[in-house]
Amino acid sequence: MISVSTIQKINDEARVEDIVGEFVTLKKRGANLQGLCPFHNEKTPSFNVSPAKNIYKCFGCGKAGGPLNFLMDYQQMSYPDALRYVAKKYGIEIEETERTDEEKQRELEQHNLTESILIANTAAQKFFTDYMLHNENGKIGLAYFKERGFLTSTIEKFQLGFAPDAGDAFTKHALQNGYQLDILKKAGLTSPKENSTYDFFRNRVMFPIHNLTGKVVAFGGRIMGKDEKAPKYVNTPESEVYIKSKVLYGLFFSKNDIRKKDECLLVEGYTDVISLHQNGIENVVASSGTALTQEQIRLVKRITSNITLIYDGDAAGIKAALRGTDLILEEGMNVRIVVLPAPEDPDSYVRKVGAEDFQKYVQQNKRDLISFKTSMLAEEAKQDPIQKAKLIREIIESIAKIPDQIQRSVYIKQSSQLFDMHEQILITEVNKLRRKRVKEAEQAINPEQQLVQAANEAQEQKALADIHGEQLNEASGNLPLLEREVVRVLMEFGSWQLLVEETMTTVTAFVLAELEGLEIQTPRLQKTYGYIKSEFAQGNVHDEKHFLQHDDIEVASLAIEILAQPYSLSENWWNKYQVVVPEKRNIFARDIQSVLNHYKRHITTEEIKKVNAAIKKASEEGNEEELMNLLKDHRLLTEQKKEISKNSGTVI
Repeated sequence: MISVSTIQKINDEARVEDIVGEFVTLKKRGANLQGLCPFHNEKTPSFNVSPAKNIYKCFGCGKAGGPLNFLMDYQQMSYPDALRYVAKKYGIEIEETERTDEEKQRELEQHNLTESILIANTAAQKFFTDYMLHNENGKIGLAYFKERGFLTSTIEKFQLGFAPDAGDAFTKHALQNGYQLDILKKAGLTSPKENSTYDFFRNRVMFPIHNLTGKVVAFGGRIMGKDEKAPKYVNTPESEVYIKSKVLYGLFFSKNDIRKKDECLLVEGYTDVISLHQNGIENVVASSGTALTQEQIRLVKRITSNITLIYDGDAAGIKAALRGTDLILEEGMNVRIVVLPAPEDPDSYVRKVGAEDFQKYVQQNKRDLISFKTSMLAEEAKQDPIQKAKLIREIIESIAKIPDQIQRSVYIKQSSQLFDMHEQILITEVNKLRRKRVKEAEQAINPEQQLVQAANEAQEQKALADIHGEQLNEASGNLPLLEREVVRVLMEFGSWQLLVEETMTTVTAFVLAELEGLEIQTPRLQKTYGYIKSEFAQGNVHDEKHFLQHDDIEVASLAIEILAQPYSLSENWWNKYQVVVPEKRNIFARDIQSVLNHYKRHITTEEIKKVNAAIKKASEEGNEEELMNLLKDHRLLTEQKKEISKNSGTVI
């Protein structure tokens, strides 16, 4: 097991902006960072990262946490794997304590199916690579890669390998090393055959497919030899860790360069990506020979809004180039298209002309969608008015899918000039298509989608109820929100010092003294409030970081929800607007006093309501003694409320 001291060091070193920034493009917004949420599809950023608090929070879907939470949620890592990932990133040496047999067994049992498949895939990758490099029968695979010009360093970087031709070589190896047959089948590495099993990949060079953190989730295998009945390429069947439409080959190796260059080059095949990388062109990924999907486009969009499609210079390549453009436009991205000289593909062309000329060709031959479609299809249209009208219709349909109005206007103007057609005609047609799409979308909501919508609405209501402890109503008034604020100041400022009646004390001591005799009623807040009181009774007060990184997931989750803010003021407001932004240190005492005053005033108001009801009842029953006592209580409560309302400022 990882030692407690190592875990603490990892938590201290891990920076949320570093970890999240590997997967999401973040832009500065005030004291925080903001980007598109990786947990749900959105076009307007609502995903906030707070470096000061070391947390992230999406104000759209509610996902929140710290650096380790992000890896566990987004990459489906186990807690130990997330710790190891962060330790490796920051160069932290992991100190492990000796585990008992019981602990080893418990840890083994805790591995879920996803983790087990990832472990099996890693074992398979090492087997295929080792077999190719060190077994005589695997040299055929090595020869293939060498023939394509791949260096040993490139082979090692992409973890390439070779699957033996023998029917069950890998399966036997895996079973002998303790891997479960059931997991091998679910990983798509082993296939059943009557009463026996055989390897899914045989006599193929192997291309491991990695997720964003570098874990092997699947394989692509290219057959060696000339078996006309067998497909040239096969992929791992879809599993708990691999959905083909949601993966881009090479993204793990390319994400940093894509972010740096603010452009993603998209090619078709594994060898295209590898060859370009070897030649220093690293901002490249592949769709692995499949039609580009919306999920794949969104993976790129989280890193850059600029995508350039590079395709083979044949008819099939041109059609492939046109297939994905509308989906890219719908996501509001900037798309460019490059078609290589026939019969070249990116792999062969970069080997033929070198990296410098390849990049020069791409830069000089990038075409935007309109000019590309026009030039590619104009030959078909020529003097045929019907074909020309069809071409114009295709381009209008593409423009109508662009969400940004300014971008649509630019393309409409360009099309107007290209086709010598009045701009207003094109505007009218585009608007007509957009209205039609909206209407179709409204009518397309079938019963199943309505159920999904209802479930989403119910989930939103539950999220609100969770945040506030209960739904606000006339009976409860604002109590959940007021109690939430009380807990907030205890977590945010609890360890801070303040002056009370010429004596220095902690915020925790002051707040708990002010609220003596009162208990938090909102269920979701009770545990954390009780924990704070219990710790204070033992002489402990804690800072904000303690709650954000708390071992108890309920306490930590509540802290993240309460302490994360959707907006933060720019640190440069004075230069921009001549507005002074007061430091929290200078106003926190006023904040605390305000929270306590509002809370106590609410409690007092509710008590007055109860006394009023009791007075009415005593009056109706003619109970004079009870009535006199209640009137006295009413007077005291009213005076108390007036005193609170004065907000005289006990705190200096």
